[in-house]
Amino acid sequence: MICAQVACANGSQAVSISASSFLVDPTGKASIDEILDSFQKGQFENTFKKPINFSIMDSVVWFTCQINTTKEAKYISPGNESTAWEVSLYVKNSKGQFIPFASYDHLKGKFQNGVLPFRTVALELPNNYDGTIFLRIAGRRHKNYALKIGNLSSMTNYLIQKEMIPIGFIAIMLCIFIYNVFLLVSTKDLIFIPYLLYVLFISYAIPFHGGYVLFSTKWMWQGMPFYTLWTSMGYLTGAAFAILYLDLKSIAPKFTYWIVFLTSILVVFIPFFDFTALYEFGTISTILSLTSFIFYISLWCAGIYAWVKGQQNARFYVVGWLFALSSMILFILSVNGFIEYTNFVEQSFFYGFAIETVLFAFAIGGRMNMLKLEKRALEIEHIKYITEQNRLLAKQSFMNSHLLRAPLSRILGLIGLLKAPVSKEENDQYVSLVEESTIEMDGIAKKMSAMLEEEGYLDEYQEDFEEVKQSIYHDLNKEKDN
Repeated sequence: MICAQVACANGSQAVSISASSFLVDPTGKASIDEILDSFQKGQFENTFKKPINFSIMDSVVWFTCQINTTKEAKYISPGNESTAWEVSLYVKNSKGQFIPFASYDHLKGKFQNGVLPFRTVALELPNNYDGTIFLRIAGRRHKNYALKIGNLSSMTNYLIQKEMIPIGFIAIMLCIFIYNVFLLVSTKDLIFIPYLLYVLFISYAIPFHGGYVLFSTKWMWQGMPFYTLWTSMGYLTGAAFAILYLDLKSIAPKFTYWIVFLTSILVVFIPFFDFTALYEFGTISTILSLTSFIFYISLWCAGIYAWVKGQQNARFYVVGWLFALSSMILFILSVNGFIEYTNFVEQSFFYGFAIETVLFAFAIGGRMNMLKLEKRALEIEHIKYITEQNRLLAKQSFMNSHLLRAPLSRILGLIGLLKAPVSKEENDQYVSLVEESTIEMDGIAKKMSAMLEEEGYLDEYQEDFEEVKQSIYHDLNKEKDN
């Protein structure tokens, strides 16, 4: 069995413990005496890995190693942990018995015996201690522990650097949220509502899953009732934003049905099975992980489809989801041991989703610009249409006042001449002139009708013309009656 002697010689930064051994407690109820018995029987597993990966079902893990505390080795931290719910440090007293020395309970917010006041765990070691320690860590997530040790200054610097990224992430999200609230108020565009809810959700959820918890109660943690209920807000707002922004109902109804189906599983069925405990937590977690990954891939594919169909503003959406998916893939590969779990991989969710959110903001801006261009094009088309109508009205007015009026005036004059006593030759001449003027009037009337028909007004406004015709007949009849 390997149980390395650890003493930190470099006071500038916290260093990783080179080797340790661990034991997974499947029940989570083993006492220190039972763990000590397992240790003495050689049931602990040796490891040199950095970090050490554990699955969701490994809810409680015990570490042990030998520590030689000096002024440069005063605090110990799980290191690159995803989230540690509870941490307890056991050391040997003067009687050779292992007793709890320091503890941390994230669910209750309790810090005891020299726990540094950070959201990342760091527990104080006893002074002048030279011997074996046991560290009990509980948490229901994929866990990646890399035990680190250092003095107060080095451990504080490590924790500050570790928490700067989630703090910066939250600050960026809040700025984006406030800015888009003003855009919502000014534009009244409903697309901002699911986007703003999505921004609020990831502002809390991404740091929460990265170990930086702003606030919480026990029911909000993975493996507890209602965890899948409050986290379903991310799927619901993400789906609503995709459907509205990409206009999937119009361009891809099948994608819409598929996304609604996946959302229903994530928002309704999985929370129901989780709350009722019809299936064990590991099964639900596996279904949730697989379904959520398919869900995110489907949203990305929907964006690609919309882009191919000519929706240019979908390009920001596609690139945004590409960054988010990349961070998820990195995390999945790391927790399954395919790639090394580094600080960059650990923080990849913050980078991926921050870039995604910013690109989504650009996407909405692009959508607004596109709508402005479409509105301007409609305005130009409307102005052109009105201009054509006015030109047609001017033609009709000219034909009525000049072309049609001229033969009508001649006919009226000729009728007056016909009423006077004239010779047969003159009468025939007048009748011939009346006939010519009548034919001329008929030709002009046909030209006017053909002009309207050519422009499509007779078909487009058939009902309106019928109403106008009936109104004219009504007015004429009314004049006759008077």
